[in-house]
Amino acid sequence: MRLQKLKDTIDAGEDVDIDEEKNAEAYAELIQFLDDKSLSLVMRDAADDGRKALQILREHYAGSSTPRIISLYTELTSLIKRREESVTEYVIRAETAAAALRNAGETVSDSLVIAMIAKGLPDCFQSFVAVIT
Repeated sequence: MRLQKLKDTIDAGEDVDIDEEKNAEAYAELIQFLDDKSLSLVMRDAADDGRKALQILREHYAGSSTPRIISLYTELTSLIKRREESVTEYVIRAETAAAALRNAGETVSDSLVIAMIAKGLPDCFQSFVAVIT
């Protein structure tokens, strides 16, 4: 948005008057980079409104509502390493869920994250898990 000189349009305070044409242009730029889920979140409620679209996305992905918190805890506690996934990718997935919980104001200890990672490892990692615990 900064390169298109639209950042101030979508990131301005609530009491600032904004140029509706630039706001619509910001929306058009924003939706080009959204995945299908994010796009469906903003298409109906924020058509041609870049500021509102960004607000909806922030609430959805960085909010601290109870359903989101529960969903993030469920994701963290039900981690299982996929067969095609490297250990690094698996750990990053766990850290991403923990970071999202922390950003939402939850206290997630490193010990909990390590326990959830160890729990989801396949049997061939049991000697490693035993050493860690």
